[in-house]
Amino acid sequence: MIEDALEVATDPDYRFDLAMQLGKLEIAKEIATEAQSESKWKQLGELAMSTGKLAMAEECMKHAIGLSGLLLLYSSLGDAEGISRLASLSKEQGKNNVVFLCLFMLGKLEDCLQLLVESNRIPEAALMARSYLPSKVSEIVTIWRKDLNRVNPKAAESLANPQVYPGMFENWKVALDVETRVREKRGVYPPAADYLKHADRSWLTLVEAHENGDLNHVAAEQNGDDGSQEEAVVVDAFSETAVLFNSNEPEEE
Repeated sequence: MIEDALEVATDPDYRFDLAMQLGKLEIAKEIATEAQSESKWKQLGELAMSTGKLAMAEECMKHAIGLSGLLLLYSSLGDAEGISRLASLSKEQGKNNVVFLCLFMLGKLEDCLQLLVESNRIPEAALMARSYLPSKVSEIVTIWRKDLNRVNPKAAESLANPQVYPGMFENWKVALDVETRVREKRGVYPPAADYLKHADRSWLTLVEAHENGDLNHVAAEQNGDDGSQEEAVVVDAFSETAVLFNSNEPEEE
């Protein structure tokens, strides 16, 4: 009955609903193309995704500007080029949260840091620098101190700069050394189909591996380089909790 109704119906919205119910994605796509309706593209994209028609799902989500859907699709496929394009599209749409995730997955940590600064998320930028780019901490702390000084000079003064107080930052020299040694490992993206090759890799952090004298082995393993596997992106280089405040200064009430 529904198929018969689809054959005789003339109203585009009604025909679209019938085509969706019947799973006639190509017919629904024709109607969505004619209507250029964002809601129709979104509905069709979700159905295409759920039925495994990924190429159509991508096309639909592009028409609907479905950034979160595209992020899910590209990250699931391990599509680095798609994630890179999505970062640019998200930037145009002003969706910095999606931009950040794309850049982070691509291992473009410096760009992540710059995005946080441009978005006036300076404390977050400082914490990220401490975790992933310790060589940038002093630069970000200087920016943070200048920004904070306008509203709370005492709090700004309490921000510790590792160039001045390196002893306040646990494993500071180790972190700098690890950053230098793993920087070249970023930017290589294996396909999602290679997941099982990396599923049993070591869960040591790179700082722990450095302390054990086994950094090269663990860094290579985390990047999938065991002589037969492709390299993967390192995004979990450091796990120590960041402490950016001078402990000699009392906290503000």
